[in-house]
Amino acid sequence: MNAIKTRAVFGIVGLAVVGLVASSLTTTAGCGDSSETGGAGSTGNAGSTGNAGSTGNAGTGGGSACATPVGAVITDFAASGTVGTPYTFQDTSLTAPTVSTSSGALVITVDSGVPTTMYPYLGVGLPFNACVNASSYTGVKFNIGGTLTAGCTIQFSLVDKNHSTVANNGTCETAENCYPAAKVFTLPATAMDVTVLFSEQTGGVGHAGALVFDPSVILNAHWQISPVGGAAPAACTGTVIIDNITFM
Repeated sequence: MNAIKTRAVFGIVGLAVVGLVASSLTTTAGCGDSSETGGAGSTGNAGSTGNAGSTGNAGTGGGSACATPVGAVITDFAASGTVGTPYTFQDTSLTAPTVSTSSGALVITVDSGVPTTMYPYLGVGLPFNACVNASSYTGVKFNIGGTLTAGCTIQFSLVDKNHSTVANNGTCETAENCYPAAKVFTLPATAMDVTVLFSEQTGGVGHAGALVFDPSVILNAHWQISPVGGAAPAACTGTVIIDNITFM
């Protein structure tokens, strides 16, 4: 799981793992290749500043080096892409977002319910079909727009092996309680391109000595939405539309 120092932002990640996942657009587990199967995502724990959640991971091919992507396109939700079925995740007592790609974009509908935890979270992720080495790129760009209830925040993470558990094809032992680095950004009301450089992902807890983020061993991408938690919790509602995700 990846963490980021923001206002009480905390999350767990979904259970989806590899791109060739089940056809339903809910939290699922998928397979890697014949030599290694991705496992379910583990649960993160809230830190003093609040932490983003971890995700499930793509198959790594039995420990082989991650492959360089063929072209910059991650997915356009139509004809091109290197990721599997979207998965969803949510905190205790919250309602998971619903997702649809029937329009040729990823449409996320949020109606979280009132949180009961200090650092509530929910979100949607995309598992790569296989572990990706994107070290020749500098970041990710995606087109995004929508509205969320006042007080809700949204952040983006690419999840690498160093911030994923061994059970999810990562290198973190369960006791390390790993979670990924992330970047919080402002959701534009009118769709526009948002860029997240690898260097802008901050926070996170990986295995001992891990980099904040290692682009040579990427497993998942996800967007986490955080309702207002704490002493005055409030539900988060709204719609987010994402399209044309590329490395850059």
